[in-house]
Amino acid sequence: MSEQKESTGQMLGGLVFLKTSNRESLVQFYINRIGMTTWLEQPNITILSHGNMILGFHQITGEEQPDLHGMYTFVYPSIEQVDEMYNKLQDIADDRPRYNERYKIYQFFAKDPEGRNLEFQAFLHPLTEVSSRVL
Repeated sequence: MSEQKESTGQMLGGLVFLKTSNRESLVQFYINRIGMTTWLEQPNITILSHGNMILGFHQITGEEQPDLHGMYTFVYPSIEQVDEMYNKLQDIADDRPRYNERYKIYQFFAKDPEGRNLEFQAFLHPLTEVSSRVL
């Protein structure tokens, strides 16, 4: 077994930072409803992870507006896990999960408390592995 080397501030990959007007409730939504975990806390910032997906939420003040564009896609290894997420999130889902033949995925859509688009999906074809390791 190889020893894992400790590192300081080195990461292969990246993260997306988004402005939010209500960081605490948004973070609780992503932890409690989606199942993300806290990766790092900084002043006015919480960074969450879901496998190799890393999202940072930055609390804004004053006249600034939350970042609401784009879509976060949470990928699961099986159709059953997408169904489990749908069962947890039916109240915010747009419709039941469905097969998408064009992209060979199984998916459903929802919105977070500030209106960001969320997608929950499983790929139905082989994929190349992506690393989420910290160097």
